[in-house]
This record gives sequence, C-alpha cells and structure tokens, in this order.
Amino acid sequence: MSKRDNLMAHRWYPGRAAVAGIVATLVYSIAMEGDKWITGNHFSDIRFLEGLLSGEQREKRWTMVAWMIHFLTGVALAEIYAAVIKRFFPGSNWLKGALFGEAWIVSLWWLTPLADKYHPLIKNSQMPKLATWSSFLQNLARHLPFGLTLGLLYRDRQ
Repeated sequence: MSKRDNLMAHRWYPGRAAVAGIVATLVYSIAMEGDKWITGNHFSDIRFLEGLLSGEQREKRWTMVAWMIHFLTGVALAEIYAAVIKRFFPGSNWLKGALFGEAWIVSLWWLTPLADKYHPLIKNSQMPKLATWSSFLQNLARHLPFGLTLGLLYRDRQ
C-alpha cells in the first residue's frame, strides 16, 4: 500500500466535491455580507483579495478576478475535505463539515498578524485589521455555514 493510499480517501468524488464547494462558498459569501452589516466590521474577503491584486488603488477590473479566486479557494477546500480530511472527523456529515470549516480558520489564524503588517489596504486603514478577536469570531461565524453546507452536500457514497 502506497503513502497516497493512506492519505487519500478511497471514495473521493471530485465533481461532487467541486459542486459542494461552489454552493458552500456561495453560502459563505452571503454570511460574509450579512455579518458585515450585523457586526459593523466591514472586513471583506473580496476586498482583501482585490488589495492583494491591485495594491492600494481600487480597480474594478480586479473585482471579478477576486470573486473567481474566492470561489476557486472554496472548491480547493472542498476537494481537500473530500479527498483527505473528512474521514478523520467524527460524527455525521454535517458535523464533519462544521468541524472542518472551524478547524480551517483556527489553523490559519496565526497568520493574521502578517496580513495586518503587510496588506496594503490594512496598512493604510482602508480595511479593518484582521488580527482582532472580533475578526476571529466573525471568521468563525462565516466558516460555520461554509462547513455545514459542505458537510451536508458532499456525499462520498453512492
């Protein structure tokens, strides 16, 4: 048995995972727009990506590219979940997805001080800082519906 066989799920359906990732990213995006309004913290993943692409200037041409990257990231996460991670989480599919969504943000949160230090839009106060408790809780709230949706939609059985 090769290392790949140990790492990859025996039943992985990339097409199903991609569709689940697209829908989960749509749900995430709706949650993102809603929580900006509810919390008053206007951190946007799309604006964050636009800033990485275009620097300090706001250029509309990068908005579509940022949305494409946002959805491609959601699909990539869904593929990682389906191919590798899902089988390591306990419980039903919805719980596995929820745990994945929350574990993802928790595992990467240590990088947020770098975003605050180097991202051009955060540095010049066009975007709020990311390394704050409110942003952390906001990201947990965004990734929960992503993970729930992913867990409910992706089925690795016929």
